[in-house]
Amino acid sequence: MKLHTNIALGILIICITSCGYMNKVTIYEPSTSVSAFDKFPQKILFTSSDENGLWGIKNNNCKQVSYETKNSYIGRDHLHIKWDASKCNYIGIGLKWDNYKGKNLKPIIETAAIELRVRTDLGVLSNVPMFFILVDYGGKQCRANINFLELEDGKIDNNWRKIRIPLQSFNYKKRGVNMSNIKELRLEFQRSGDIHIDNIIIVSHEHNYTKTKNKFIKVFNSHPIQLGVGKEYWWGINTKYSSSIQFGNSFKNESVVINTDRTKDKPWDTFGFSPHQWMHVDISSIYRTSALKFKLKANELPKLQAILFAYTGNKRRLQKVLDENHFIDNGSGIYEAYLPFKSLTGHDEFRWDDLKEIRFKIMDGTQFEIGDFQIIEFRGNPKKPTKWKRI
Repeated sequence: MKLHTNIALGILIICITSCGYMNKVTIYEPSTSVSAFDKFPQKILFTSSDENGLWGIKNNNCKQVSYETKNSYIGRDHLHIKWDASKCNYIGIGLKWDNYKGKNLKPIIETAAIELRVRTDLGVLSNVPMFFILVDYGGKQCRANINFLELEDGKIDNNWRKIRIPLQSFNYKKRGVNMSNIKELRLEFQRSGDIHIDNIIIVSHEHNYTKTKNKFIKVFNSHPIQLGVGKEYWWGINTKYSSSIQFGNSFKNESVVINTDRTKDKPWDTFGFSPHQWMHVDISSIYRTSALKFKLKANELPKLQAILFAYTGNKRRLQKVLDENHFIDNGSGIYEAYLPFKSLTGHDEFRWDDLKEIRFKIMDGTQFEIGDFQIIEFRGNPKKPTKWKRI
């Protein structure tokens, strides 16, 4: 055996002539670093009822909770919950995350997210009135909701859609939550809904959107404001699920054609859009002198309910059923509609600096086209929206 040492390269070469080959052995082994996420041991929250425990699943007048084995995303079964918050003050369930052992989330706050799969049986949703709440062992809580930017394809339908809630999006600093000693995750439900949930886990995630006061806020200080520009910012319009509502082309901006069949038990009758690219829209400086305007093409006026949603606030929804006083007949089946914001009950309590969505429900009427949505200046009597000189 003949030994050669090459100090400059740091490589020990052993020549074994009797075997007829040469092996190279590196003196310095490459170092491998393990990330904080890789070290985090408690990545599984829920995959099936026999593997992970839940509390708050007893059925009552407010909610019906069940484990369904059909069409699960992963595991033996998944969670199905229906709820109606109008009947109760609080609706929530909790996950016995790793049997309540303390979780240190502090090292992974910047690099991880809570991921889950969600689907619905009917229709298409752009959001679910559901909050995610982390609770520490001191009893303090912080929360986050579903952000459109972290919702797969921007919708929830009958396919298992991925939702991610970045740990950075929780308001833990404001609430003084000890992220190094988390007890559990809770899901809180508001308004009403019906969804399936499966595979709640912690995943590695790069959060590209910093949580600051002014990030993703679009401020409008003047009129007019064109609304719903871009078909990708609408929801409830998908011919895969229903042909009752489709995009039209009769007006300058986006419009939809309604052709509903009222003989069906449950026709699809709701659609909506983001005022501006699913950003948080601020019209707080002008809302008192503003009205929603749109055009309508119909042989007979339909009965519509307009609904405004805010991202935050104690009062997150305003609604109004439109009647003939809201419309001007321009002839040839063309109408203009005006809805002054000051005519909405509870408008003073609404977060006009955090407007999220405008939605319409078709209460009566089967065939018409609606579009060219705008926010215009309005300085007249809110009770007489068409009796003034419009600007």
